Amino acid sequence: MSYERKKRLKNIINLLNQKEEMTVKEIAHTLNVSEMTIRRDLNDLEKERVINRTHGGATLYDSLKYSADVYVLGEQAEKNVKLKSAIGLKAASLISPNETIFLDSGSTTPFVAKYLDRDMPITVLCYTFKNASIFYNRRNANIILAGGYFHRDSNVFHSYEGCELVKKIRADKAFISTAGVDEDLGLTTFFYFEAEIKKAMIKSAKKVILVADSSKFGKISVTYFASLNEVHTIITDNGIAENYKEAIKDLGIELIVT
Repeated sequence: MSYERKKRLKNIINLLNQKEEMTVKEIAHTLNVSEMTIRRDLNDLEKERVINRTHGGATLYDSLKYSADVYVLGEQAEKNVKLKSAIGLKAASLISPNETIFLDSGSTTPFVAKYLDRDMPITVLCYTFKNASIFYNRRNANIILAGGYFHRDSNVFHSYEGCELVKKIRADKAFISTAGVDEDLGLTTFFYFEAEIKKAMIKSAKKVILVADSSKFGKISVTYFASLNEVHTIITDNGIAENYKEAIKDLGIELIVT
């Protein structure tokens, strides 16, 4: 498989992870390739049980199972699920009863919600439909949804009022995700409107915990939202490079490797 095709398959999964369902025409237009090429790609992804074909488009086979960072099929996809699952499990273990927490967007934070004790009394502020839905049936969970315009491409609610709400609330812990971590250029995300909410969460939380698998380190996305030294704890997997381990240690940040 060529590098360009691997990259394109990754981008297709990334798009479906954000929007959940897209037409062939939408994907082809976004990636600037022919609809015939996208149909071939979707057929192969369907054979690998990564996506489901719909009338004229596709959805992910399981929106929690495959992340935006899948770049090859089969074992690599399963590996990423296990990494994110382990990160989420560890992050959930750091939450105590009656705390107020912020849950960021991204493909890892739903695993934090998933592994949190269902009966634990807790207050959760989130701004994605996915995370809010996980807590919906938990009777001891107080949900604060920072609402606004719903961006289907990122599963995010965003508004000026939502950002102001986050600024007025104080949390014990903020679980933050990122599209890229760079030692010098900091933490970045793809969507500019997410950056505003991330900044507000970081400033309004007593402890900031970054949940990011090792593939995010050394990457840079388009929108900056925080310096690495604004983070108190990083939870990642053992694929993290030694130079980042050293950089994190030098900054006095707690590093937890799952």
